Amino acid sequence: MVQVKRRLTREAAYKALHGSAQRHAREIAADQPGSKEKLFAPRLLPAYKAACRRKRDFIRETEEAERCLVRLAEALRVIMNDKEFLSLLMSEGFATIPNCLVQRLHDATSEAATAKHAGMSPAGSSAGRQLVSGICPDVLAFLQDCFVKVKIFGLLRHVLPARQMEIARLMVAMERVTFTYAKILIAFTPRPLLAEGFDPTTIANVSEDQLGAMTPELGRLSSEFLRAVERRGSASLELVAASRYFERLMDNSKVVRYLAHNFPDQFEEFHSLSID
Repeated sequence: MVQVKRRLTREAAYKALHGSAQRHAREIAADQPGSKEKLFAPRLLPAYKAACRRKRDFIRETEEAERCLVRLAEALRVIMNDKEFLSLLMSEGFATIPNCLVQRLHDATSEAATAKHAGMSPAGSSAGRQLVSGICPDVLAFLQDCFVKVKIFGLLRHVLPARQMEIARLMVAMERVTFTYAKILIAFTPRPLLAEGFDPTTIANVSEDQLGAMTPELGRLSSEFLRAVERRGSASLELVAASRYFERLMDNSKVVRYLAHNFPDQFEEFHSLSID
């Protein structure tokens, strides 16, 4: 007989969790095949390393996009003080600079605003919210558009609400709303964020020394990754707008000659973006 795997949307999860006072999330998870199996080193360690590598790559790409925008804005700031160049831009139809570059040129508080935004959780605070059989309501709301295996909720009950929300955000951002990835994140959860009485070695075959060494690294990468996710969208859009503008500039022979002759360093920055 073929066994059908069950997945739940938010509405179905609410029904399952509220359906019976005797049947809560842990009991729902317990009758799922494989829900009590440990993750052993041959499977756990490669998955852990792959998750860390993917986060590092994403963070690096986001930071590269941001550094590129900073370099371009600084290069543009230098030449925007040149009256002849401004006149040339107007005469050649380039007087309208993308808003993202204008803001970076004139808004000195943009970095502070970005940092403030990066520290904010899009789902709001879960403090003081009544749990739904051990699951934070914000988590259910956040996962409303995802297909979630029922037994993932049984795992999430082993960590505090703030960590539940962080795990949900990580799963969605990594496009890995899976039982195995949830188990990895819960196994490498800092002790203060674990539910009382839960021992992560019950779901992952790792030693205390391994937990002590690997948990801080994954936690740091996860925090940086989530901040990068929040910044990535705006940075990508800004880079696209800037790229198109400078492509047009580099297609204009008068602008190219003027920049190459009078501002060779800035010309190199603009040229590198136009050919990326």
